[in-house]
This record gives sequence, C-alpha cells and structure tokens, in this order.
Amino acid sequence: MSHQLVRSAPVACCVVRLASFLVPGSERHLWLAEWNAELYHLCTSCGSEPAARANAAQQALQCSLGSFPDAWCLRWNQVAPVVLLLFRFLLRPGSAGRCASMLIAWAVLGLVAASTLPGARNALLSVANARHGNVLLLSAAGYAGTQQPTIRLEEYRSLSADTGRLFSDVAYYRPAVSRVHLEYHPTVRLSLAVASSNLLRVLGIDSDSVAVSGDAGPRLLLSRSAWQRWYHADPHVLGRDAVIAGVPVRIAGILPDDDWPLPNAVDGWLLEDQYALDQMPSVARGFVLARVRAGALSGRHSGWRSLADNNGYESLRFDCIGLNQIVRQPLSVFLLGLLLACMALPATTALPLGDYPARPGCLSGAVHFRRWAFLALKFLLVICAVYITSIDIAYGFDLAHASTAVYLQLATSFLGLLFAFRWILQDQRRRCPVCLRLLSNPARVGQASCSFLAWNGTELFCSRGHGLLHIPELPTSWFSCQRWLGLDPSWMSLFPGNDSVTAGLT
Repeated sequence: MSHQLVRSAPVACCVVRLASFLVPGSERHLWLAEWNAELYHLCTSCGSEPAARANAAQQALQCSLGSFPDAWCLRWNQVAPVVLLLFRFLLRPGSAGRCASMLIAWAVLGLVAASTLPGARNALLSVANARHGNVLLLSAAGYAGTQQPTIRLEEYRSLSADTGRLFSDVAYYRPAVSRVHLEYHPTVRLSLAVASSNLLRVLGIDSDSVAVSGDAGPRLLLSRSAWQRWYHADPHVLGRDAVIAGVPVRIAGILPDDDWPLPNAVDGWLLEDQYALDQMPSVARGFVLARVRAGALSGRHSGWRSLADNNGYESLRFDCIGLNQIVRQPLSVFLLGLLLACMALPATTALPLGDYPARPGCLSGAVHFRRWAFLALKFLLVICAVYITSIDIAYGFDLAHASTAVYLQLATSFLGLLFAFRWILQDQRRRCPVCLRLLSNPARVGQASCSFLAWNGTELFCSRGHGLLHIPELPTSWFSCQRWLGLDPSWMSLFPGNDSVTAGLT
C-alpha cells in the first residue's frame, strides 16, 4: 500500500512525513499509519482514469495540509501541562518563582532602558581592554580632571614636543556641541570630541578600517548610534562633506560605540590637522591621552601618578591615571556603594532570620540548601538590578557637570542596595522554609500582660500545611526571635492548597 501511495501522491506523503516530526515519538508510528491509510483511501477511491487520479492526488495534497494542526494538537497536549505548571509557578501570588521573576524583570527593564540611552549603554559596556593598558589620562586638577577638561592646549603642545623620555605618542581632545549640516539631511546638534589627528592611534583603534583613504584636512567620524539615529544608517553619507561652524568637513567613517573607552559618550570625533589646532586659542582646555613607552614607568600604570615636565621656562606638574582605571570607574563606584550598604545594613535592620530547628522530621538538609540558595539568588538579582539602574540614572542623561554622575551613581547604589537588602531579609523571614511561599493569615496570640508566662505575638501559617511561624511581640530572654514550628504530615490533609495530598484523602 505504501509503494502505491508514494507513486500516486508523492507530495502529500512528504507533507505528512514532515508534519510527523511534531508528533511525540511514542505516538508517531501509529499517527503515520492512520494518515497513510487516509491518503491511500483518497487515492484509490476515484478510479484508475488519469483525470480521476490527478483529482485524487490534488485532494490528497489538500488533506495532507491538515496533518500539521493535527500533529501540533498532539504535541500541545504533551507540552501544555508543563507550560501551565511553569506559568503557575511563576505567577502564583507569594511563590518563590514570582519573586524571582519580578527581580529578573527589573533587571531586564534596566537593560532595555540602557540600550536606548547612549551614555548608559557606553558606561555599561565599557570594559578594560588590553590595548588601553599603556594609555594614561593626564589631569591638572586631580580626580576632577577626569571629568572636566583641565589641560590647556599650550601645555599639550609642550608635552607633545618632547615625547622621547616617557611617551611614544600624545593626543588631545576637547568636548564640544556643534551643529552639523549635511545636504539632503536635517541639521542636527551633535556632541563632538574635537581632537588631534592621532587620537585613534593613541587609543589603539585601527583608523584605516573606518577612514576614507587619501583624506586631507579635518575628518569627522560618526558613532554608529548617531549614524543610525540621525542619518538612518545611510551608507551614502560616507565620503560626503558636512558643514560644522561654517567649515566643510569630510565624513570619513563610522566608529562602533564600543571603541570609545571613556564613560562620557560622544556622537562623533572631529579629527583636526595641525593647522587647525594651531588656530585654536592656546588657553582652550581639553583632555590629554598619552601612550607610555615600554619600560618607561616602573610598576603598574593603573593607579594615580604624579608627572613633572620642565619645558625650559615653566615647570608643569600633572596627575595621571591609567585609562583602564577610568573605564572601570562605574563598577568601582558601585562596589563602593555596595560596601557602604553592607556596613549600614546591621544598623538599620536585624540580621537573624529566626530559629528553624533542623531535626530530621522538620527540615532536611535539602530544604535548608534550597532556602539558602533562594536567599542568595535574591541578593544576586538585586545587586545586578541596582547596578544597571544606577548606571541608567547616572549616565543616561546629559548632566550639567560630568562629575555629578559619579556622586549620583554612588547615592543611587547605596540607597538602592540598602533598602533592597532590608526588603530581602524581611521577605525571607515571612516565607515558609519548605515551599518558600509567603506565609499568610496572621493571628494574634496571647496577651501582653502574660509575656513572661506564655508567649505573646503573631502567628502565621503556611497554606500548604508545612508549619507555623511564631513572631513574638516583645522579645524576651526565652523567646527573643521568631520560631518555626513544623507540623506533622498528618495535618496536610486539612490544607486544600497542598499539592501533595493524595486523591484518596478528603
């Protein structure tokens, strides 16, 4: 029968065979036999004439298309219980899955917000790079010089004139906001880094892969995000001339956002030639990046150092710090906020989680492990979510002073972690140690006047019948913290919310 079926309706057979991969393996053989029998009946019930066989083949093909919904129905009947169980686990009020899902959603929303904010995305994705290991950022005002330009252009000229001792190359840039006019495109305001032509070389960026060969004069490199946002990823803008402050500038290439290592995001880099730099005021302040010669400085370059330069008539003194240290600044500030929150937590809330007996009949080792693993998971998710949120708040918006972002991130991290840790401990105390669901139905027990004779406080119980939690109203020497009282398994039949109750118990 199968050979006759293949000869009469080969396409229908292929369709059914393809749909059979959706059927569970245990039912696939019987399902294929039933569908092959249906197709065989269609192909043999219309006679042996050519027109009748062609009509039968067409009907078999139309019938075979129904094999896909039939196969999917069988597959869904197998998958649906698992999906519904997972759905109930994640969305059941008070469950551990719902708590973890809410924290994960918080972190995901922070990532989505960071992806739409260029400054936050740049600060979040900036990581230490091996090519930046020998690059120093010079400052004339200590730490403030890493946030605001402090070095005058004439000081940069003095440093770049004599680089034989310490530095192999020195680059200069200053931030500016300028209007960029490009024909057939709207005039936009872009945040630019007006820099010397060797800036990309000092940073270790392969400028040949992003620049148009043979360019002379000033060149403009756009960040990928600005190119996509303002010019709709139009590839024809490359090589064209844009007008910035009345000066024509060639758009030489597109630079990935990840190649810019500093936290303060820019929309483009205006690489000026030596003539243009000479026309700038000598008191114009900017940032200076220098690549250290191999072996010129002993030890590591990541920490702060002092550098003195004598140009013959004036002694210049600068502070310098490794570029990788600047790149890791958002993470370092967050770790400081985490340390402060951990130190302040014992002063704001009680750390003990209560008295949970560990006898075999009450709480097993697996129950204890699951409970502590859930507590560790909440701490981990909260730390990740607060870190992303602090980056969004501090670096996602253009602030009046760049140094404000550091203090804003520190305050956001400290307060966010402190209150989140308090909530974690309070939430953990109100959960059943067996099923990790929130305890419910609080009831007042005892009288305040009998605190020294009998316990007085609030009693919570697990809706699945695992036990009771006694919380004293007034801590005493014999009842200083909450206590968990596990119930005997015979009590579980009285709790309809317990899934372990067998069908025979009513």
